[in-house]
Amino acid sequence: MIVHGDVKTENMLLDEKGHLKIADFGVARLVSLVQGKMIGQTGTLGYMAPEGKPYDTKGDVYSFGICLWEIYCCEMPFSPSKFSKDLRRAIPKCCPKSLAKIMKRCWSSNPMKRPEMKDVVSSLECIDTFKGYSMRYTDQAHCSCFFPQVY
Repeated sequence: MIVHGDVKTENMLLDEKGHLKIADFGVARLVSLVQGKMIGQTGTLGYMAPEGKPYDTKGDVYSFGICLWEIYCCEMPFSPSKFSKDLRRAIPKCCPKSLAKIMKRCWSSNPMKRPEMKDVVSSLECIDTFKGYSMRYTDQAHCSCFFPQVY
């Protein structure tokens, strides 16, 4: 298992089939080599888990939850310059309950209550994307999170 240590949207890529790939393994470590936790502080402010160091896979899950918010809302849930582990915007009411539940579980202040990443992926795959949920932003031209459909 790998602890990435810097999960953020800038390190996420989509392949030609729309599958998410994580990039930039510069600070990543194999769990077996670090006995489950990374020593020292790694990551990007705004995405880092509130527990600080030592860092493990639960920190990556927290960071992924921040990415889910950013991808859905096209903005960070809080300003990195005004970061506070206890200050986060409410999840928009238009957000599908299933997605909101995943975000909240990833954002738990208690790392032990955060799901494993495989469970996050499984939960995301179960979301019915054909229900036509409305997005927070109606003007997609001004939102960098929306990409033109590839044919």
